[in-house]
Amino acid sequence: MRAVVVDKNYGSVTPEELEIVREAYAKAGITLVAEHYTTEDEIIAGCADAQIILGTGNPPVTRRVMESLPGLKFIQRFGVGVNSIDLDAAAELGKIVLNIPGFCAKELADLATAMIMGLIRNTNYYDRKIREGEWPKCQYLLPPDVRTLTLGLYGFGAAGRHLYEIFHGGFGTKVIACDPYIPESAKSMYPDVTFVSFDEMLEQSDIISIHVGLTPETRHIFNREAFKRMKNTAMIINTARGPIIDQKDLAWALENGEILYAGLDTVEEEPIDPADPLLKMDNVILSPHSGSYGIGAKKTQIDTVCELIPGALTDGTLPARNVANKGILIKETGYKFV
Repeated sequence: MRAVVVDKNYGSVTPEELEIVREAYAKAGITLVAEHYTTEDEIIAGCADAQIILGTGNPPVTRRVMESLPGLKFIQRFGVGVNSIDLDAAAELGKIVLNIPGFCAKELADLATAMIMGLIRNTNYYDRKIREGEWPKCQYLLPPDVRTLTLGLYGFGAAGRHLYEIFHGGFGTKVIACDPYIPESAKSMYPDVTFVSFDEMLEQSDIISIHVGLTPETRHIFNREAFKRMKNTAMIINTARGPIIDQKDLAWALENGEILYAGLDTVEEEPIDPADPLLKMDNVILSPHSGSYGIGAKKTQIDTVCELIPGALTDGTLPARNVANKGILIKETGYKFV
């Protein structure tokens, strides 16, 4: 079998890590090559004889791509997000899409915590000013007490739950959550979390931290109207997907005092436009989509990629939790989902 990493230069996986995967694949009889394609046409041309596509980032694996690659059997993401892959088309065409849910949940919660506390305590602002030769003692935004604030979690999956544990368990912060897909049985396990509607979260939260995937429902859900509903002292943190926030509307909201702070690990277009007004705002913290960067997450990421497809070829089984296009689970694929 032949496997192609289609976006080796994305930046989330090192050449050394890809070599570890290559060696694991070779033991299962798979030849792995690493390329960097940016368009559908490049993927189609470069993967014509491949049975496996691997994406370190968000390659455009569309219906057209999959229909043009009849020999393609597996699409493996090195992360959680699969918004650039047409999951319905994959299930219809018999392609198995694999991802790694929850592999960096703790790291994302840690980064959200760092951003929240960094903004509240003005740490980035003070550091910049001191390096510029100033000494702004007890200046800039007056820090609120995080223990008196309300943290709103948009999405209450693994990362959101870790953030709840940090802030409610560590600071005693009140936590509310908006997640219409959480079953009542799961909600009952968190009696200290108040589950609210989206509008209620906007209106009640001092801090909103985003922990959902990018879907048609969530794209640009944080827009001008949403920011108008938030407190003018509020903070928004995004360690999920950039387009969940309308970035132009966010800049407008910050410039016009609709909200006070923002912390972004992801932006709409990466890297960020050098002319983006967010770059000039002291009340904004930016990170280069590195929330998954950590020793534990890295080990889980590479170990999982090394095991999933080679394991399937060896014993015919795949963990159902790693199958992103759930529609394939009811189809005859030749593999057993456990």
